[in-house]
Amino acid sequence: MKIARLAFPSTTVVSALVALGAALGACGGSSAPAPASASKSGATPAQPAAPKGATPAAAARPGGAGAKGAASSQLAFQTALQLLLKGDPEKALVELQRAVELDPKMSEAFFELGKLQVHLSSQNVGSQARDLDVLDKGLAALLKACELEPSNDQYWYWVGKTEYVRNDTEKARAHLQKAVDLNPKHDMAWRTLGRVQKDAGEMEAARASFEKSIECAPREARSYFQLGQSLEALGDAPGARVAYEKAIELNPTEPDVFGRLTQVCARLGDAACEERAREGMNAWMEYDKRLQRRKHAVNQNPGDAVAVRRLGEMYFEVGNWEEAVGFFIRSIHIEPKDDRTHYYCGIALREMNDFVNATNHLKEAEFLAPDNLDPKLELLRLYADTKDEASSKELIAGVEAQAAGESLWFLAEVCQEIGRAEDAARLFGKAKAMGVTTAPALAEDTPAAEGE
Repeated sequence: MKIARLAFPSTTVVSALVALGAALGACGGSSAPAPASASKSGATPAQPAAPKGATPAAAARPGGAGAKGAASSQLAFQTALQLLLKGDPEKALVELQRAVELDPKMSEAFFELGKLQVHLSSQNVGSQARDLDVLDKGLAALLKACELEPSNDQYWYWVGKTEYVRNDTEKARAHLQKAVDLNPKHDMAWRTLGRVQKDAGEMEAARASFEKSIECAPREARSYFQLGQSLEALGDAPGARVAYEKAIELNPTEPDVFGRLTQVCARLGDAACEERAREGMNAWMEYDKRLQRRKHAVNQNPGDAVAVRRLGEMYFEVGNWEEAVGFFIRSIHIEPKDDRTHYYCGIALREMNDFVNATNHLKEAEFLAPDNLDPKLELLRLYADTKDEASSKELIAGVEAQAAGESLWFLAEVCQEIGRAEDAARLFGKAKAMGVTTAPALAEDTPAAEGE
């Protein structure tokens, strides 16, 4: 087997950001992606899970559409979900509109339609500008979903979130409160409600909401950042510093956090922390220069699959998996045979615990580049995560039967990493017998020309 390992994107600045995030943490003691794509390699594409609150086929609803119309609406709905999974939101929009026309009582179709229209209202990558006509259509569809299924907390969250984007804060407050009343563990609803309260100057209430959000999702950096702002406004500088440091530890690519932390550290007289925050800001500025260039490249040429994939890689580098997957799926829709994009997409989905779709993409990468060892190694890590012993054994045996010394060494390293000590010892021994006694060096990825 040839060694053709994919080097990860250039990580010099990213490594600095991550290191600074860890240090700062220690010192304080558009797309609408629903990821998957049809696999050419024989892997079965994931079937989309029914949205929360989804009911059985529309034909089973009393007073619903007739059997033929209900079946057609379900077909349109499922087709739309598959199109979203494949990264084709425009065609999905047509199918969702058809689904709600065929069955006006299909709450899940109205919900997916509304979400999609909210996403599509964003006019450019990285821009806050919205097409208000499209946004209002999305809000109307979401409100219809709530009317049909008033006990669904996710539906009310999306209504409140959209109203907040629309600057209708009082309605947003009421609907976000309804979401958390229905589901007290809805971290995103708590966080958005906190933002509404913070904007209104209700800092104690905002702090409580952000603390609830953190309680529900303790690794969400945005909640710590918002909490820090509330604590700072309440005069709790030490508490704000801890919150900002935690936000940076979890996501070292938000510039506003560095600025806030610098100010708080200066107020506390902590010169060392202030300097670290400044260093973090400088590292972020280097990262942001590349990010903005890649966003510009995508906006200039949205049909360039490589440009879209490279934008996804920027988010991949810093562990922003959701954003990364969105751009990888979009790139795959443009060019479905790019093994590299499937590879990165599979890793990101695995990190999001979407193991079925992660498997599909990694197997697709393996199929498209059979001599590349990397997808196989990532599949082995995935099988360890899912405790799939049979697939692990089969994959190890397959690589071992074909591999040369360097491949065996890399395979042994992954086996050691995932706790397969016996396999690791055997593979290291075979690699050494072939003359490989240390880890082979990997070439650094070379960025495509973009002024870098």
